[in-house]
Amino acid sequence: MAKDSEIHDRLSRVKEIIEQLDADECDLDEGTALHEEGQELLTEVREILDEGSGEVVELE
Repeated sequence: MAKDSEIHDRLSRVKEIIEQLDADECDLDEGTALHEEGQELLTEVREILDEGSGEVVELE
């Protein structure tokens, strides 16, 4: 997982959203809202990375 807190927090929330959707415990409206939230978070992560403000670390 990313060390940069802005990226880490967003990706953690995306992971939670995926788990909720995979559990199939929400109705269509809630699922749609979760999907949209996930898309927004991923867009924010891309913007952070495009700005170069995220920390790049090498994984071993």
